[in-house]
Amino acid sequence: MRLKPEQLAQHLQKELKPLYIVSGDEPLLEQEICDQIRTAVKAQGFDEREVHHVEGNFKWGELLEAANALSLFSSRKLIEIRIVSGKPGDQGGKALIELFANPNPDNIVILQLPKMDKSATNSKWFKTLDQIGAFIQHWPIERNQLPSWLANRMRQQGMKADRDALALLADRTDGNLLAGAQEIEKLKMLGLEQISAEHIEAAVGDASRYDVFA
Repeated sequence: MRLKPEQLAQHLQKELKPLYIVSGDEPLLEQEICDQIRTAVKAQGFDEREVHHVEGNFKWGELLEAANALSLFSSRKLIEIRIVSGKPGDQGGKALIELFANPNPDNIVILQLPKMDKSATNSKWFKTLDQIGAFIQHWPIERNQLPSWLANRMRQQGMKADRDALALLADRTDGNLLAGAQEIEKLKMLGLEQISAEHIEAAVGDASRYDVFA
């Protein structure tokens, strides 16, 4: 099942899949997608959470044991598997297929991956998992899309900005979504609802353009 990020909230109100595959290279979007899933599954009684970072000599057998083990704290748990490289390898691919060959109904899994290439989406393990769960792929916000993204973010906070303000904020945050989100939070804390370019000029720094040495 393929879901766009904007479709996720409505989906989670209707049902929960045993698996959510979240893929992309934008940290803020990934965090917010996973937070939506975490909130939804917790509301359904999945109170325990395990996080597994797959890198180096990761022991897939231990993951399978953990997934099948009875929980010490609750009967249902969320298991997060973060594969930094995006490729589990032969052993990992077989383990993931085995994990969902007979899935534990008391587990929900979030599989976090970077942006996947064609070879990864054509792999046996991915095709198998894609039929079981929901695949949510998020894309970077292009520079020309940034003002619209910022405007939508402001609307969610009960704020509005004119075109000049959005253009200036996009220029100041320079494609850094996290910086943009933080600046909007700052403006909200100032009690501003109608945002002008003058407000942006006064309140928003240019820090996103500088590296650590500057």
